[in-house]
Amino acid sequence: MAVCVSLINMKGGVGKTTLASQIAWHAVMQMDKKVLLIDLDPQANASQSVMSPEGWLNYLDKGGLTVADVFEQFTPTGVASGSPKKLDPLKAIHKRVDYKDGSLLHIVPSRLELSWTLRNPTGKETLLARFVAKVEQNYDLIIIDCSPTDSILTDAAYHCTRHILVPIRAEFLASIGFPLLNRSVQAFKMRHEDKVIEICGLVFNDFVRGNEKREHKLARQDVKDKAAAKEYGWYVFDNDIPHSDSYFRAARDGMPISRTKGAHHKVKDEFATFAEEFFPRIGL
Repeated sequence: MAVCVSLINMKGGVGKTTLASQIAWHAVMQMDKKVLLIDLDPQANASQSVMSPEGWLNYLDKGGLTVADVFEQFTPTGVASGSPKKLDPLKAIHKRVDYKDGSLLHIVPSRLELSWTLRNPTGKETLLARFVAKVEQNYDLIIIDCSPTDSILTDAAYHCTRHILVPIRAEFLASIGFPLLNRSVQAFKMRHEDKVIEICGLVFNDFVRGNEKREHKLARQDVKDKAAAKEYGWYVFDNDIPHSDSYFRAARDGMPISRTKGAHHKVKDEFATFAEEFFPRIGL
């Protein structure tokens, strides 16, 4: 059975998508794993980061199914037919790469129409888990990139997830989303007592290497005090992920940072060091 990890922070702009896509690539390229990435954000940034913006648009132009179809599979397709669609889950999976050694990276892309699910969410919160249950035997790792809101999409991720990874930035109000995330997780666990779900850790992401300002240091200490020592008991990763423009190029090209042209070896090593700490936390 695949290990499922969701990247969640109720605060936007913390680098969830970059981290989700690069964790997926690392598991495939460096660990020979079978990985499925699910883009659960209507902005579809993870889809574009893994498929490249051009590849994603081509996929949509050809009528490729997305995660929106997973949630809308029982919605009538039109006035003429008035009948719901029957979704073959395999058709919603785009095979980004399949290697001869068995490692692979597949993705369930997203699109803006996913936001329609938020308008009529009744009865849809378990549809993603039902989809995952049909395909998880094909993968070692499933990564879900979530939008920065507490909604049916978050609940859908919880139903699939064993571990939650929280990317954060060392900046003012870095911990502002923690109370909402904690309440969200605890409320879900109270409603579903048989579901095991936990925060596997918080990682500082996208800070300026070697020139950390005073307010960044204060924010970092605030996060550690609130998340780890006092309020929640959450783990904070020892290894951070400093900023590099190479991550933007990696997303533009739909490539892992380890194979991105012009990426400095230091950048590659920093991400690999974080990965060495992260994967044991989730049992891989």
